[in-house]
Amino acid sequence: MSIGKTATRILVGGAAVLALSGAGQAFAGAGENLDSTGIGTKAWSHGTNGQVAIKDTASDGYSVFTLYDRRNNTGLRLNNSNGNGTTVRSGMDESNYVRKVTACVDLWLTPDTCGNDDRPGDGF
Repeated sequence: MSIGKTATRILVGGAAVLALSGAGQAFAGAGENLDSTGIGTKAWSHGTNGQVAIKDTASDGYSVFTLYDRRNNTGLRLNNSNGNGTTVRSGMDESNYVRKVTACVDLWLTPDTCGNDDRPGDGF
């Protein structure tokens, strides 16, 4: 009986280690959905976080953009000046995955308005 109990403990312990190591990878950035919504705009990166998308959601005549970071690059910008209802996507790079997105409206001669910054593990 004690061999059965020992084997069970080893299996349960091994499963816990595997589960924790998978959670650590998701927290690092790849795999957690990132979403940012602002007035008239929405930015997101889902799945493997290989690309970012920016959508114009208002018929107000203003362009929209997303400020985003990747694993190896920060301060990136993707513009969408195609009008209401359109979405623009960045290139796909799953190894240099997206780590932050922020949806913004490009307001001429005034400060731009932006939604929340969404980052892995921040609770959004």
